[in-house]
Amino acid sequence: MSFLSNANTWLSNLSDSAVRDIATRINEDGIFWLPDFLATDDLQKMREFVAEAIARGGHQSVSLRSDELDGSGLDELAGSKPFRDLFSRLYLVGTGQPAPVVKFHQILRCLTGESVAKHSLMFHYDSYILTALIPVEIPATGKRGDFLIIPNTRQIRSNYVFNLADKVVLDNALVQRVLRARASNGKVKRVSMQPGALYLFWGYRSIHTNEPVDEGAVRATALYHYADPHADSFVKRQLGRR
Repeated sequence: MSFLSNANTWLSNLSDSAVRDIATRINEDGIFWLPDFLATDDLQKMREFVAEAIARGGHQSVSLRSDELDGSGLDELAGSKPFRDLFSRLYLVGTGQPAPVVKFHQILRCLTGESVAKHSLMFHYDSYILTALIPVEIPATGKRGDFLIIPNTRQIRSNYVFNLADKVVLDNALVQRVLRARASNGKVKRVSMQPGALYLFWGYRSIHTNEPVDEGAVRATALYHYADPHADSFVKRQLGRR
């Protein structure tokens, strides 16, 4: 079986009707997921890359960007035309606007060790409209690092300043405590991640985070962020924010 064969087969056969159905699922349920997007052999290659990255990082949490992912297999997926087309097609359906050129803000997040807690339960909005999440490694037992989401709580802001105001409010310590309490009481949508699955959601519009894992476990997720609506904002550039 060739590398990314499962992913490429599904992507290549994706009809316009199926893309509309995905967008509807995201709008109604907050998240779309497809099991077995990656095959077992694909995951093995990526997990070997994750293990090496964690070892280099002293067995603590590491976060790698696109220019650090050569040879991981995740870079090959980012360069796949059918994968990139999925984002532009979903953007068109979801926003009703022509899709910008697909340029991913790509991250591989590997959570482990004593640093797990500070990288967990931090509710936030993404800066990018559409987010794809692919779990590479998820603990089978103990704390599994479940994904938490309060979907589609805002629209795309017309101005970066309004977007920044949303984020400042959300970053408030009291707001974070309230959201964590809601999560612990089961009042936040919880998604148990499956390795190799594809998850799609409106990251810009949805409040989300991850739960922690045990210190000796590993939670590795590949993130593909697409379409920053405020990329050309003068204020954003002056503040140096992503």
